[in-house]
Amino acid sequence: MFKKIAVVIVFLLVYQLSFSQTVFRSVEEVWKYADVHNINIRTIKFEMDKSGFATKQAVAVLIPQVNATGSYTDNIALQTTLIPASLIGGPSGDFKTLQFGEQFAYAGGINAQWNILNLQNWYNVKIARQTQEMNKDSLASTRKNVYQQLASQFYSYILMQEAERLAAQTELIADSIYQSAHHKFMEGTLNEANDDIAKLNLERASQSQINAHYQMVIARNNMKALLGFSLKDSLEIIASLQNNLKVEPSSPFADDPTLKLALWKANINLSNYRLSNSAFLPTVSVVYNYATQRFDKTFEPFTGVTGVAGWFPSQYWSLQASFPLFTGGNRYFQSKKNRINYNESMAQYENAQKQSAINDENIRLNYEKASAVLGKAENIMNLSYDNYRHVSYRYQDGIAPLDDRLNAFKDYIDYQNQYLNSLSDLLVQLYQVKIRQQQF
Repeated sequence: MFKKIAVVIVFLLVYQLSFSQTVFRSVEEVWKYADVHNINIRTIKFEMDKSGFATKQAVAVLIPQVNATGSYTDNIALQTTLIPASLIGGPSGDFKTLQFGEQFAYAGGINAQWNILNLQNWYNVKIARQTQEMNKDSLASTRKNVYQQLASQFYSYILMQEAERLAAQTELIADSIYQSAHHKFMEGTLNEANDDIAKLNLERASQSQINAHYQMVIARNNMKALLGFSLKDSLEIIASLQNNLKVEPSSPFADDPTLKLALWKANINLSNYRLSNSAFLPTVSVVYNYATQRFDKTFEPFTGVTGVAGWFPSQYWSLQASFPLFTGGNRYFQSKKNRINYNESMAQYENAQKQSAINDENIRLNYEKASAVLGKAENIMNLSYDNYRHVSYRYQDGIAPLDDRLNAFKDYIDYQNQYLNSLSDLLVQLYQVKIRQQQF
């Protein structure tokens, strides 16, 4: 009996672990998880690895290239050659047919070449290294974009939490008003129009709560997609609104990876321009060649020689230069095009510098504005709720008519919506500040 209970307990533990939840309490925890699991970030890391090998590949071209060759030839029928008979003691004017060579021929050799002057290879190495460094900032830019998408969904979830809480509170108030109004309507002391207005307010509050609930579910699913979860995986957000409104806008902003990318593109375009200009310069190479060959009457490559004795080696080294004189203007126009690309990218980088400074200042200003507006919107909403309570007390005492209570409740809903809009704006500006303070 106890053995069966133990098996059941183990099964339940394994089942629970297999469906364990991933819990996030702050946007920073979400970002940390995304650095490992987001597919876009993982992809750019693969690109970084490939660019590292591309750099090594470009450097390898600078190393001397060595090739070995070997061949075996079976002369099934030797070529026949006519020679003057006088060369071998025959009558003048006659020709003899002779066959030169042996049936089997073996040859082998080694060739080494080193391009000691080829500026195109050197610029290719420089471009490969620049591309490798640019990919680091490309990773930072990708992380920034992913962080923005995740923060949007995370704070949307928190916003909808607050909206759902207020909607639930509003629904209780609306239900209380409707019950009171409908009771009086059934007694004949209230007209149908006011009864309908009370019921309409109740339906609106219920609608807001339903909308907030589904928006939370959608935001959580969007986060699953960005974090590499499956639909069945459990993701839980346990984050209060107050604990996620903390940021210090006066803290310095980090370097913008987008700006760094623009600078790298300009540098690479400059290197491409210089690479195209190097095509006008000569290339110089050192070449060494060693070759040997052997001829034999029988196919016995690994035994003694039966034909012409021994191997016949030969070797040489040379200094080779190539001067590009004319290619129809292709190099000239390529150089002009690359120069324009460089000027264009530098203009974009300089403009991006100015725009980045303006954007950073606007981010701070927008956050300060949103924070101040939210404080006022919250005060107005709370005052509106207090006003509704006072009107409700007056209504219960028979001093104020139902119209005053309905109008006060409508005002409270309107100011509540204004508060949620202001909160939404603040959350957007808040994560923009947080992202700009991140070191990517």
